[in-house]
Amino acid sequence: MTTSGFYFYYCDIIAQPNDEEQYEDFNEFDMHVNLVEKEIAEKEPKRQPVMETQFFNPDWAELSLRFRASYRDGTEDIYRFIDLVTETLTSQLNVTIIDFNISNIT
Repeated sequence: MTTSGFYFYYCDIIAQPNDEEQYEDFNEFDMHVNLVEKEIAEKEPKRQPVMETQFFNPDWAELSLRFRASYRDGTEDIYRFIDLVTETLTSQLNVTIIDFNISNIT
């Protein structure tokens, strides 16, 4: 899915909750992920981030992230946004990011 002048990054994120008892189940974790998505969207609305929980258990979670970039964005802009996402996830969800992969760009 592309629109004129824009392309999309698709990312896979593996995270480990710092407290195994912090989240009771998938639904509670997913609710917090949605709040993080809204916070990121408020800070960077032009990126139109979409974040979803793909898998959750008390030991680790898998998230998918999609965000928009402009053809005028440089590498430093993309990495600055990824740093914002990582910082927000670690502080708001109390998780440690194990792996952050850009799986596709369209």
